[in-house]
Amino acid sequence: MKILLNMTHLKNIFFHLLILFLYVGFVLAIRPVQQAFEFDYDEGLNLIKALLYSQGFSLYTQIWNDQPPLFTVLLSYWFNIFGYSVFAARVLVILFSALLIWSFYQILGFSLGRIPALVATLFLVTSWLFLRLSISVMIGIPSLSLAMLSIYLITLYKQHRRRRFIILSGAVLAVSLQTKLFTVFLIPLMLFYILNFKLREPEESKSKDSFSTLVFSPLILWLIVLAVSYLGISLIFQAFNYEQLVQAHFGEKVQGQSTTFNNIENLPYFLYQDYDYVLFAFIGSLAILFKKQRAGIFPLIWLVTASLILLKHKPVWYHYYPLLAIPICWLAGYGVALVINLFPNGWNSNLKSLNFKKLIFPVLATALLIVSMIAIPAKPKGRPPKSLEVMNLVLKHKDSTQWIFTDRPIYAFYAGLPVPPEIAVMSDKRLKSGNLTFDEIIIVLKKYRPEQIVLARWIETFKSNSQFNTYIDENYSKTYQDDKGTVEHYLLKKSSS
Repeated sequence: MKILLNMTHLKNIFFHLLILFLYVGFVLAIRPVQQAFEFDYDEGLNLIKALLYSQGFSLYTQIWNDQPPLFTVLLSYWFNIFGYSVFAARVLVILFSALLIWSFYQILGFSLGRIPALVATLFLVTSWLFLRLSISVMIGIPSLSLAMLSIYLITLYKQHRRRRFIILSGAVLAVSLQTKLFTVFLIPLMLFYILNFKLREPEESKSKDSFSTLVFSPLILWLIVLAVSYLGISLIFQAFNYEQLVQAHFGEKVQGQSTTFNNIENLPYFLYQDYDYVLFAFIGSLAILFKKQRAGIFPLIWLVTASLILLKHKPVWYHYYPLLAIPICWLAGYGVALVINLFPNGWNSNLKSLNFKKLIFPVLATALLIVSMIAIPAKPKGRPPKSLEVMNLVLKHKDSTQWIFTDRPIYAFYAGLPVPPEIAVMSDKRLKSGNLTFDEIIIVLKKYRPEQIVLARWIETFKSNSQFNTYIDENYSKTYQDDKGTVEHYLLKKSSS
């Protein structure tokens, strides 16, 4: 009997792994994972940080880094195994996306049944830019996938009441926070989720109250594991740099310069992209409130909290949208469940009890959504290199180059060349807020004497600074400039070597 149970358990594990890898294969088949030069400028920043870290440079002390360390560390080890390529890095993010989708389905399946969970999961996969973000070397999807796994582990604890799930959940959320800190707002939500959104303990639990019971209660245990794991990771990677990790995002200079992306305009635009899912989410929210479905409180509060945070935070980038898409599709699952229950004879949400006729709707819906995923192109499809000539020039002089200075580090990564670690993260936020000044840039140029310079993002900003222009004219020769003046390539003069 025990052997049969173990065999069933193994088959279940292999089945779920098969589903995950089918998802990965499907995404690779329908999206330009290998063809696109660059999906977002952040890809170059994450790739070059991982390259520098793998070459022995340390985060925060040598590599300027305004994000937690774990994705950079993981990506560097991933490169050591699978080679230094953009494709390998994107596959890693797709695996995280698969983990997010799997965890999301498992959580909804527990509370709503398989059909609403399946439809809601397909909603999430086809939500605005989800697949685009799932193939971009960015840290949002990895962080959210770990957060969803942490929530699923709490769900497992509720089913089986085994403390190992609570311990794993706290540790996994700590890893999520050390990937990208924007999942921190989920902590109070998850605490209430552990308590099943009850503010008062049952009477029988009060009679057993003692110091040991309090210390080892699921809530306290989860918090302890979360705190210890987070601090432990911070200690290992020296991730206590307030200026880089906090001030670079929330300082007055940073918030003051973020006027380009208007929150009031952007958030409605984001939501409009998935207006049909928002409608289902609204129906689901009403169902939760009127039917007093306690499990639905979690995504409802998540959506309200994330919306309020994004209304306040500046700037609001498009890659923040999954913070809204996940609870919207989660709530849409409740809307789907409500619609299903409106059928005359009801509709059992467990697939085992369905006959063929009742499978027609979910099969057609699934087919339609898959067709839409294939038919609708990735938005955007990915930026091409601003100039193939520049990429070829960088590669041509690669053997005589020790360092390259560029405001678009994807060029450096494709060539396998390091950039000065102090300016590995040369972001719009860092430049406009004054966190990185031209005095500091000149110091870096004098220190490293990079043999090549590629300007392909903030060329007007650089060219408008007389100090920078003077230094470049004295020490470098321009080898290329495109017709529009949007990309330039320079080589260090032999007399300056």
